Amino acid sequence: MRLIRAHRALEVLPTATVWLIITAPVWGALVIPAALGFGLVIFSLYWLWKSLVFASGVLIGFWRLHNAQQRDWIAESLALPGYEKLHHLVIVPTFGESEEIVADTLHYLALQDLALERVSVVLAFEERDPSAPARAQRLSARFAALFQHFLITFHQDREGEVRGKASNLTWAARRVQAELIDTGRLDPNDLIVSVCDADSRLHHRYLGALGYEVLSQPNGFLHIFQPAILFYANHWRLIAPLRALNSIYSLWELARMVPSHRLVTQSTYSLSWRAVCEVGFWDVDVIPEDSHMCFKVLFHFGRRVKVRPIFLPVYADAAEGATLRRTLENQYHQILRWAWGVSDIPYVALGAVRARDLPWHVRIMRVVWYVEEHLMWPSHWFLLTLGGLIPPLVNPAYAHSTLGMWQSSLISAILGLCLPCLLLVILVDWRLRPQHPDGEDLIDVLIGWASFALLPIVGLLLCALPALDAHTRLLLGRRLEYRVTEKVPVQARFRDQQAAPAMKPLGKLAPLRRARFSFSSTATSAKVRPRRGMKKTGS
Repeated sequence: MRLIRAHRALEVLPTATVWLIITAPVWGALVIPAALGFGLVIFSLYWLWKSLVFASGVLIGFWRLHNAQQRDWIAESLALPGYEKLHHLVIVPTFGESEEIVADTLHYLALQDLALERVSVVLAFEERDPSAPARAQRLSARFAALFQHFLITFHQDREGEVRGKASNLTWAARRVQAELIDTGRLDPNDLIVSVCDADSRLHHRYLGALGYEVLSQPNGFLHIFQPAILFYANHWRLIAPLRALNSIYSLWELARMVPSHRLVTQSTYSLSWRAVCEVGFWDVDVIPEDSHMCFKVLFHFGRRVKVRPIFLPVYADAAEGATLRRTLENQYHQILRWAWGVSDIPYVALGAVRARDLPWHVRIMRVVWYVEEHLMWPSHWFLLTLGGLIPPLVNPAYAHSTLGMWQSSLISAILGLCLPCLLLVILVDWRLRPQHPDGEDLIDVLIGWASFALLPIVGLLLCALPALDAHTRLLLGRRLEYRVTEKVPVQARFRDQQAAPAMKPLGKLAPLRRARFSFSSTATSAKVRPRRGMKKTGS
């Protein structure tokens, strides 16, 4: 009972704090105007520091991204002990995504510069998806022969589970244990697991780089690895303001990898099968499975674990729909789901208390960084915009006082220093985003740059408000249900991909790989086996 109360208190405290912060320009201007003014000065300094860190992280990340794409990771790995035994297991959980979306992900996986007999794939479908067996059948026919093993699973809904990625991953992992490991087809001691969303287009060097990082690092089989998630795949199909917003998300993903001591996994990530098994797979009652699994492994293994960045891009889709309205709705719900990571604050805080193998300062700072991110997410817009507008309306007498005017001018000067950081970020975005399918001209460039001026409006509607929605739901005890982001098939030409193998029609990939590699009789464990209550399809 005491633990339940502590858990609920840790849910209420940060979410109530957010509401206290965003309403501060109203009540603070009335009750403690001078303290509010100094608080806004301190926040402005904090935001300038965050802007400098963001801009420098984008620059460093961009440089490391470019260099990592030029390295021959396979050649560097050949001399490392254990390289010949290393095997990759890629799990792709999917629910409702079209065959084209998943096929595109498998297509990029098939273009890895690693020999594909060292790669196994699990397509993890949901049993409640009525069209899943047919899609699985067709995808199996197109891709199964390319990989060492190709397993299809159908996750059954169970009492006590939350419908979503975490429970699906655990179901898939248990099927891998039963069908591939217990039967001796895969050696669990040399197995690295990569979790990919259905629209994760891995860079063709990613698995090679992952193998190198695992084998070259002390305790590499306990580490967690995070690539750069860039939401550029459907960049040119979005309206300009949404392109700007998703560019900021992409660059933030890149910048956050630079200070790796505070890195937390998101979306697509890798870890060893040993780590997955020792922590008891993914917890089936959570929605933010990526960050939750990261802390679960970190707290279990202690100081031996590092979250390590791999500066190679994974191109993903920004939330989109068939119409503009659907696109806006999907953008909102995706941020709502991401911001639901606030629900893991009790798990992170209580887990840090128990994680005795981690130094005390690491445990404290891990909690502080996680809480800080989720407090600022819904709060920063209100402080940056309403913080300068509301207090003079509520308390004009103080606003026109000597101290009030001095505070206001100081805040404006500090925030003005953030502008060069934004300009630098826009320039890097211009070099990172995919090539325009019809060729980019000066008008395209100017429209793209001008759209960043609308970030205050778009940021409120599609960043601050959905994050505040997530906090308010948690504050009121209303749990969030997992909602898959809608995907629309797209073809894009990404920059710095000239060294990648030529993109071939999907129908021609299988003969190509069969000619290059030989496969055992167990290479395609991909028959679609319907579970209870499912209509059987032909194999």
